[in-house]
Amino acid sequence: MAVGSKEPRARRRRIVAAVTAGVAALALIAAGLAFVGPAWWFPATDDPQVAIRGNAVEQGIASTVTRVRTDAAPWGFAIGEDDVNDWLASRLEPWLDHDERFELPAGWTEPRIRFDEDVIRLAVRSPAGLVVVLDLVPRLEPTLVVFDLGGTSMGRLPVPDFLSDPMLPASLSAEGGPNPVEGGFLTVPRGFELGDGRRIRIEDLEVASGEMGIRFRTLP
Repeated sequence: MAVGSKEPRARRRRIVAAVTAGVAALALIAAGLAFVGPAWWFPATDDPQVAIRGNAVEQGIASTVTRVRTDAAPWGFAIGEDDVNDWLASRLEPWLDHDERFELPAGWTEPRIRFDEDVIRLAVRSPAGLVVVLDLVPRLEPTLVVFDLGGTSMGRLPVPDFLSDPMLPASLSAEGGPNPVEGGFLTVPRGFELGDGRRIRIEDLEVASGEMGIRFRTLP
């Protein structure tokens, strides 16, 4: 009897060990997915070509936006995600240093984006070193472009809403301070004043796979 009773106990120990090893492996995989950004995210780089392309994007948009137009017809442009990411990687920091109205939440760095159908996926490194991905869905309000939070991931691992809320910064306005629109995660003004006093207004915004189109109107 004594000899026979040892075999079931040994089998149970092997089962427990196998389950423990499996759970540990899953935990390691989950941790790896959380710390690895999505395939389209890339960290800070000193690549001079990225800086050249980012500067060209900035100059091209500035030229289009500030062009003097003789009528009130709407105008606009489409921009690809690669161009946006080159600008974010090379020109965002100098731009933030130049304009004190805009700032990233403390400790959040290296934002990159991907355009999908009707969704802007924003990946940013958190203060804890995790790459957090936010699915932002834009909508137009009378004076603001509001980006609703449609979902959250840590790296490549989806995160339920009740877990994502504590790890995210509070809802934001691009001009600093709290978000004035309930339900939106980020807001951007629809109207901007140019250096010569003219004003432009965002009339429409459309996000498609790989690019975003924006239509403006120059106000009198």
